[in-house]
Amino acid sequence: MKNKVNRFAIFAERVHLMNGGAKSFRGSAPTEEAAMELAEEIAKSKKAEFYSWLQILDIVNGRFTEYSIMRGGVLVKRRLGAQQEG
Repeated sequence: MKNKVNRFAIFAERVHLMNGGAKSFRGSAPTEEAAMELAEEIAKSKKAEFYSWLQILDIVNGRFTEYSIMRGGVLVKRRLGAQQEG
């Protein structure tokens, strides 16, 4: 299957709106390290000028880590509640 979703799904968008959902999906990776590398690539991409946040979701346990995307594609981890962050 070519479009297989790996364990760590990555979402990115400009604003938090309920109409985002699956349309905010940007890719996935099999490991946390690979997901972070992909997240950094996404944050530095041309399209990222339209994004303000990025999330890495562990689809096995439902936990996610959220980042703000700053100028130059820099990811800054946001503080979230313990139930969200792994």
